[in-house]
Amino acid sequence: MFRFEKEQSVWDFNGTKIGGQPGEYPTVLGASIFYNKHECVLDDHKGTIDKAKAEALWNRCQVLSDLTGIPHFIQIIAEYGEAFESYFSWFDSIDNKTAFLMDSSVPTALAHACKYVTEVGLAHRAIYNSINGSIQPESIEALKNSDVDAAIVLAFNPADPSVTGREKVLTEGGVAGQTKGMLEIAEYCGIKRPILDTAATPLGLGSGGSYREILACKAIHGYPTGGAYHNMTVSWTWLKRWKGTSKTPSVLAAGYEGKDVLLKQMSHHYLGGIEGIKQAAWSAPDIGCNMIASTLGADLIMYGPIENVEAMITAQAYTDITVLEATRQLGIECKSESHPIFKLI
Repeated sequence: MFRFEKEQSVWDFNGTKIGGQPGEYPTVLGASIFYNKHECVLDDHKGTIDKAKAEALWNRCQVLSDLTGIPHFIQIIAEYGEAFESYFSWFDSIDNKTAFLMDSSVPTALAHACKYVTEVGLAHRAIYNSINGSIQPESIEALKNSDVDAAIVLAFNPADPSVTGREKVLTEGGVAGQTKGMLEIAEYCGIKRPILDTAATPLGLGSGGSYREILACKAIHGYPTGGAYHNMTVSWTWLKRWKGTSKTPSVLAAGYEGKDVLLKQMSHHYLGGIEGIKQAAWSAPDIGCNMIASTLGADLIMYGPIENVEAMITAQAYTDITVLEATRQLGIECKSESHPIFKLI
């Protein structure tokens, strides 16, 4: 466990605080909703959704956050400006406080989102995702001209996934022709609450640097830091083959063929038989990858599909408790009355 010499910034999002020394505040979780092929989405262009289903999912996150003390942001994903408008309107109708990430692979959709949240007075809750090496001048100006003052700032360097390479992107640029570092661009855009994303990269392609960069970001910049570390498991070809897909038979399941005694015994411990076993094999690294980040000081864990909340939040509560117990010995005191250590111990 660590105590950073650099003063650690803490950002306040309507009472949800993120950043600080490890153990001072609970880790904030980011749950993705309306992602590609999400069952809640009926029309991804217009943003038509199954509101009852979406609200039930978010309410469950809130219930678990209240129970454990682990707070949530919601990560709203869209590829069209019209869909963003619909999603933001829906979310504000059921929750007028929680911060939301605006996430899209389409620059024009994100630009539209910036303009919209400014017009309707939601910019103070919005977090732009993300300022990265491929950001275009039009997107920079759209963000600058909006009232959005919080953003994910991505330390992704495809040419050099080392800590040195990631830091170069933040401070100097050099990716996709960028002549400025991502932090300088963020400052130009009026971002006063940057959250550094260490850029989860696949196993074998610099995944270790994604974790080491957490320490660098906190030690050098002092800003809240985190990432979407579940992307490491999503991109792990071996694990996908092990679990299997709708098109590819499970290698794990093949190992149980003709072994009825083994399957029967294992099924006592994994509900759903072989399907439960496969899910457990996937979930262990999918959730566990985030715990590595948390022990290194990550403040924000974007864990992917909102449906993963049950496994994620219990694991996060456990990790936050152990981190605080360790950092107390370094002179760090918790500054949150709702920390899991006060709710679950």
